[in-house]
Amino acid sequence: MALFESHRPGITKLLILVLLSVLFMALDRAGSIWALRITTGIGSVTDGISRLVQAPAQWGQNLSASFQDNLKKTDTITQLRQENLLLKGQMQQFFDLQNEVNHLKKLLHGQDSVVPNVLLARLIAVNDSPEQQSFTINRGINDGVKPGQPVIDGEGIVGQILRSSLSGAVVVEVDSRRHALSVSLGDTGFVGILNGTGKRNTLTMDRIPERYPIKVGDLLTTTGLDGVFPKGYPVARVSQIHDDKSQAFINITATPVANLNQVTEVLVLTDPPDAPPPPNRATEAATTQSQPLLNLINAGKPQDPLALPLLLPPGFKPLPDAATARPAANGKPPHAQ
Repeated sequence: MALFESHRPGITKLLILVLLSVLFMALDRAGSIWALRITTGIGSVTDGISRLVQAPAQWGQNLSASFQDNLKKTDTITQLRQENLLLKGQMQQFFDLQNEVNHLKKLLHGQDSVVPNVLLARLIAVNDSPEQQSFTINRGINDGVKPGQPVIDGEGIVGQILRSSLSGAVVVEVDSRRHALSVSLGDTGFVGILNGTGKRNTLTMDRIPERYPIKVGDLLTTTGLDGVFPKGYPVARVSQIHDDKSQAFINITATPVANLNQVTEVLVLTDPPDAPPPPNRATEAATTQSQPLLNLINAGKPQDPLALPLLLPPGFKPLPDAATARPAANGKPPHAQ
């Protein structure tokens, strides 16, 4: 039967291949250079064939990934356009409300509140140290950046300008050990000082009277009382409440709302509305010589000796003055006449 027929040519080929394999293994075992060249050549051929076979599949995967990436980019662009349109609409409403507020303030003899000028800056270096967390931006004195100006991001307060050069400035972050600012605690109405600790994303506020209803998640916003940070900007949220029953005060720990770990671009408020006006040197010179100060200066001057009361011993008779001591024209003293 054909099913049980032997195929002698196939067996012969198999034997030849087995012998060649044994020969190659023996040559490779012996370290023959010819065996190395042959195996390298065969490996190169097989690798090329494998790559050629897998190439269509790889091309298909790349094409599919590229198509999906383009779809994601299109969706992202559409979403950003919608958000941009929404923000523009909200800004229009904001300016309308701002005009109404300014009009009401004029009627109440108040002052207009203007929107501060902002300057976009990019982070170019990180200068963290045990004493303070800070970074350098690519804006300086030439751009109107001055020490003390507030720095924010899209979420809230980042810090303020520590020092500036012609083309750059150093920003100290709110969680630095030497940084502090005036904040309002949620809806409680309590105003206090929020201090940096030197630890990343950790702020503290101490000695809050326990009568204030504080809870985790309360937002701390700037008050504008320090004359540096405008009023109403978010700073941090309460993360922990430390209530000491032995005292009548509460201490809290807060986390900044700004993403300080991933700062890439910031906004510098170059003209904060609540900043104090620059000092007037002429006014300072005029007010320096105030009446209390003049009185104090005059009090240190020697007074007229004749105006001072003299303490004279009993029985002491003062000498006559020059007018009484001068003899009369007839040569007799005045009391003899």
